[in-house]
Amino acid sequence: MRVRYWTGLSALVLSLGMAACSDGDADQTFPPLDYSYLSQIHLNVASINVQDEAPAAPDSLSAKAPVAPDQALKAMANQRLVASGTSGKADFIIKQAYLNRAGDNVVTGAMDVQLNVADAGNQHTGFVHARITHKLDAGDRDPTSRKELYTLTSQMMQDMNVELEFQIRKKLLSWMTDAAGTPLVNGGIQQQTLGAPGTEPVAAPTTPALSSTETAPGSATSEKAAVPAATPSAPDAIFPTGSDTEATTTATQHSPQPGILKLPSTDSTETH
Repeated sequence: MRVRYWTGLSALVLSLGMAACSDGDADQTFPPLDYSYLSQIHLNVASINVQDEAPAAPDSLSAKAPVAPDQALKAMANQRLVASGTSGKADFIIKQAYLNRAGDNVVTGAMDVQLNVADAGNQHTGFVHARITHKLDAGDRDPTSRKELYTLTSQMMQDMNVELEFQIRKKLLSWMTDAAGTPLVNGGIQQQTLGAPGTEPVAAPTTPALSSTETAPGSATSEKAAVPAATPSAPDAIFPTGSDTEATTTATQHSPQPGILKLPSTDSTETH
């Protein structure tokens, strides 16, 4: 009997030791999930309310995780969503957040959130919905250990951060602002030439188009029109004192009187 008693006690101690080894992170500490290093999402509202409406699941492993999925979602909303407006409100609603076992070595998780925005008079409203699911195969490790649940929650939050920002930029772009509260245009600040404070932006200068009656600078016609007629440097052989017809645009051809001029010799040299 004594042998059986010690054998049974040894088996109990061994089984407890194996359970402790399978969950060897029982005394291990895990840092809170932090998202302050990510870019903030500024919304044109005066306040943002975070609401946890996720139903409790009896078989959920969320309570065993170092950071429960709904707590991770709250941290993300508080760190990334910023109210930068003077009126209106936004509601960040956690619809679903859980971790479940899905097999001998597998755990799964899901997160479902909705973001509602409205102006002060509830006239202009909008919303986005983001949902992600994830599965973790622990292999030969215990899938329900705190370490594996922490890893799964971290992976789920990476997916949710990407999905939520994508949905906001896609459907709530008109509600987004920069850190100073200035509404964004097409997802960013447009580059433009600014005038003096209090004036309208100055458009970039443009070159006026030429009309059909104007001639482009540098053309032969404009140069001809711009350059005055050259004045002869030597007296005219026919009209030494000039002609009263010079004021006209086209000079009149005159022939000299007979005997005044003598035609030059056709030979270029004299023959002796």
